[in-house]
Amino acid sequence: MTAELVTLENGVPVVSSRDVARRFGKEHRHVVEAVRGIISEKSELTSMFRETTYTAGTGRAYPMYLMDRDGFTLLAMGFTGKEALEWKVRYIQAFNKMEERLKAEELKAAFGPKQDARLIEAQARLMNSRNDTAKLLLKIAENAVLHYERENIVSCAFATLVGVPIKEEHKMLCRTIYLKE
Repeated sequence: MTAELVTLENGVPVVSSRDVARRFGKEHRHVVEAVRGIISEKSELTSMFRETTYTAGTGRAYPMYLMDRDGFTLLAMGFTGKEALEWKVRYIQAFNKMEERLKAEELKAAFGPKQDARLIEAQARLMNSRNDTAKLLLKIAENAVLHYERENIVSCAFATLVGVPIKEEHKMLCRTIYLKE
């Protein structure tokens, strides 16, 4: 649901003043006035808002604004109430989702298919290494004299397989038993 709140305009996630007015239950002209008020108070904030137009059902063109995350945040700060809070949260989530998607696309484009193959190969080597280490730990566990030692070493083997750090006291136990062989 949150993904459609934010769109891309020239590669930048934005929302329209019309959409904000509709979702927050405001008249669009009041939202436009609020945006103009923000811009008139601090002219350096104009980069957060881009004035454009939309065509109404009558065929007449009216002004509207497209705003980035910061522009939306400045505007929405003035909206109050339980429902307004709910919409603020939804918009923030939508901006976050869109920005994550853009970052993922940038990374994929930067690394390309060759890098994907290298990453897969490195992950396979890591998994093989974990597997070999777990097998060695299980072999050590077979030589453990005490039952609790076996359990601890088997838990180390499992932790190694899933990539969880092994507790320091378990490492010492494995070394001690290994040296007894």
